[in-house]
Amino acid sequence: MRFRDRADAGRRLAARLLPYRGGEVRVLGLARGGLRVAYEVAHALEAPLDVWVSRRIDVPGRMTVLGAVSEGGGIYLDQDALRSLGLPEVEARSLARAEASEVDSQVQRLRGTSEPAMGGFTVLLVDDGLVSGATAMAALQVLRRQHPARLVLGVPVGTPHGLARVRQEADAVHCVEVLPAMRDVSEAYDDYRPLPDVELRQLLVRAREPVQPREVLESTDLGGFWM
Repeated sequence: MRFRDRADAGRRLAARLLPYRGGEVRVLGLARGGLRVAYEVAHALEAPLDVWVSRRIDVPGRMTVLGAVSEGGGIYLDQDALRSLGLPEVEARSLARAEASEVDSQVQRLRGTSEPAMGGFTVLLVDDGLVSGATAMAALQVLRRQHPARLVLGVPVGTPHGLARVRQEADAVHCVEVLPAMRDVSEAYDDYRPLPDVELRQLLVRAREPVQPREVLESTDLGGFWM
């Protein structure tokens, strides 16, 4: 299965998440692309939407994802990647600090306020896809410390390895399509253009406007469903 764009992916994912509608739910979209997917999920579930920022830690000149950093002080390091590169953890944490600075800047640009309170709610963290699962892991670890009633991850597409990894931190994981050979999330989309800050801020504004509920496409194919 390919998705036309992130809006199409969001509607398909929303069909899997409809059982959460009506509860004490908060939807968080991982910036950048995950927020566009999360907008469709929040609309279908009639739930509040906010943004969450998490960034990968890449090794200059290498294709390996070393881990990720999240707002709220979260750092996730992939120990397998550290061993394969022979990289000391102190050096990895130095790379993480550089990314953490950009995370703080992006939070200020997109939200400009402190972290949303998630304690006691069912939190649906949404991304546009995952390969290594590192950015989601960093975010989930921080969100878990807020003591949500339930912590759920939803993605339109993911790899078995990445999905198994995030299942360690989430109470439930929902995925529309599992692609074992996927090396980059863009492979699952016809339109995977970058989303500028102004467009992300507009999504947050639009999400707060009262709208009429619309029909959500129901999905009967559970081939990519993870719990």
